[in-house]
Amino acid sequence: MKKILLSCVALNFVFCAYNVGETISLSDQQLTREVCYSSDLNSDYEVGDSFSLYDLNGAYNGGTYHVMFFDMSATW
Repeated sequence: MKKILLSCVALNFVFCAYNVGETISLSDQQLTREVCYSSDLNSDYEVGDSFSLYDLNGAYNGGTYHVMFFDMSATW
């Protein structure tokens, strides 16, 4: 299982209109971003590699499914 801590979150995920329990659209899954932190536990992605949620979608990556939890919070 790919364990990646992404400390950089793309702004389009922050400003999109998703609600709790919704599925991320295929077009948003295909957006690529640069990996800014890579875990020592997994060498699938290194800092500077291109990453997209589409890579983790089992319907498109050969059947390896992943469950993801995104927590975005702010204190004002």
